[in-house]
Amino acid sequence: MIRYLKLYRVIFSLSISRAFIYQQEFITWTIVDTVWGIINIGFFRILLYAIPNLSSWTFTTLAIPLGILYFLNTVIWGFLWPNLSRLPQMINRGELDLYLTKPVNSQFLVSTGFIGLNLIPSVAAGVFLTWYGFKLNHLPPSAILIIHLAVISSSVISYAIWFMTVSLAFWFNRLLNIHHVFPNSVDIARYPVTIFHPAIQFLFTYILPFALLGFLPAEVILGRKSSSSLLLPIVLSAILLYLSHKFWNFSLRRYQSASS
Repeated sequence: MIRYLKLYRVIFSLSISRAFIYQQEFITWTIVDTVWGIINIGFFRILLYAIPNLSSWTFTTLAIPLGILYFLNTVIWGFLWPNLSRLPQMINRGELDLYLTKPVNSQFLVSTGFIGLNLIPSVAAGVFLTWYGFKLNHLPPSAILIIHLAVISSSVISYAIWFMTVSLAFWFNRLLNIHHVFPNSVDIARYPVTIFHPAIQFLFTYILPFALLGFLPAEVILGRKSSSSLLLPIVLSAILLYLSHKFWNFSLRRYQSASS
C-alpha cells in the first residue's frame, strides 16, 4: 500500500506540472466549471421557488446531498474521467502493452495516470453547500464523518461501475464512446429517488445504485434514516471494487496488443 501511495504522489506531482504547462486550458476549464456550478445551483434554487417542497426536500435540506454530489463530481471529472475516457481507445489500438509490462497492478496504472486539476470550483461548491446545510439544519460536527464516508463509498461505487462499463470495449472494439455512458447516467443522482415510481426507486437503489451516492447519506445526516443504512453503500462499494478487479483480469484475456 505504501508503495502505491508513493507512486500516486509522483503521478499527482506530474499532473500539477502538466497543469502549469497548459495554463490557458487550465484557466478556461476552471471558468467553465465555475459557470456550470452556478447554473446547477441556480437550477435547484429556481425549481424550489416553484415547488417549495420537492418530495419532502427544501433547498435548506437539499444542500447536504448536493454538497456530497459536488465532491463526487470532483472525483468523477477530476480523477476518473481523464483516465477512463482514454481506456476504450487504448484497448482498440492495442496500446495497453506499456501498462501490462510494468511491475505494478495494471488496473491501478490505467485508472490513475492522469489527474485534472481544473475542478477546484466543484470542491468550493461542495464545501459551501455542505457548510450551508450544516449551518441551517444545526447539524453536529460529528456528521462530518458521515460526509467523508459518503464521499469515499460513492466515489468507489462510481469508479467500479464506470470501470466495468468501459472494460466492455475488450469485447466490442467499436464502443469508443462507451465512457460517456456512466457520467451522463449519474446525473440521476442529483434528484431525490422518492420522486420516481416505486419500481424506478428499486432500480436506482439496488440495481443501478444512484440513490446511494448522495441522498441516502444525506438522509442519515438529517436523521431521517438510521446510521445502519450507511452499511449498504459501504458494503456495496467493497463488493463492486472487488468485482471490477476480477472483471478487469477476465477482460484482459480478450486483449489483442499492438504486437500481436
